[in-house]
Amino acid sequence: MASTFTPSKSGRQLQDFAASAHAIHSLGEITPNPKIARANTRKQDLQHRDSMRNASMKDTRSSQSVTPAIGDSRHKQTSTLRQSDSKADAWEKAQIAKLRKRYENLHNDIKAWENEKKLGEKHRIEKKKGDLELKKSRNMKHYYNKIARIDHVAQGTRARVEEKRKHEESIVKDKAREMRATGKAPVSCFCF
Repeated sequence: MASTFTPSKSGRQLQDFAASAHAIHSLGEITPNPKIARANTRKQDLQHRDSMRNASMKDTRSSQSVTPAIGDSRHKQTSTLRQSDSKADAWEKAQIAKLRKRYENLHNDIKAWENEKKLGEKHRIEKKKGDLELKKSRNMKHYYNKIARIDHVAQGTRARVEEKRKHEESIVKDKAREMRATGKAPVSCFCF
């Protein structure tokens, strides 16, 4: 939005507003409807040009009415000053109201953007939590399956060990019975 006027305080504020809006839009953070955005910028450009024309016209009128003509009375000078002051006050109030409304809209846009981003992050973290809960439940199921398999293997091994122990005990008991019957110790073969 290039213009040929010398920026006043409100012009600088408009430039700051335009720069911040451009920065937000260029980052792609706020994505309004392009047709509406173009219409709004055109509308703002036209309003800005009209306000600048009106301001320059009022400035020339007020400067013409402030310069007293030769032979005018002092009363006429004060009344024209009061009229130009009241016009300037009215213009100033209107411009300030426009600026406040514009900045209020900007603040609302920023708040909406902030809320949208926060809501998006909240949904993302909730989804992540859901995914983590699902992974946790799968991992816990996998863990319980492994524990069950380990228990099953250990139980089977215990059963085989117990069976082998009982078998070896029965062999020892048989040999002891045989020893009692014959009175001789059993011969152990140390052959390789």
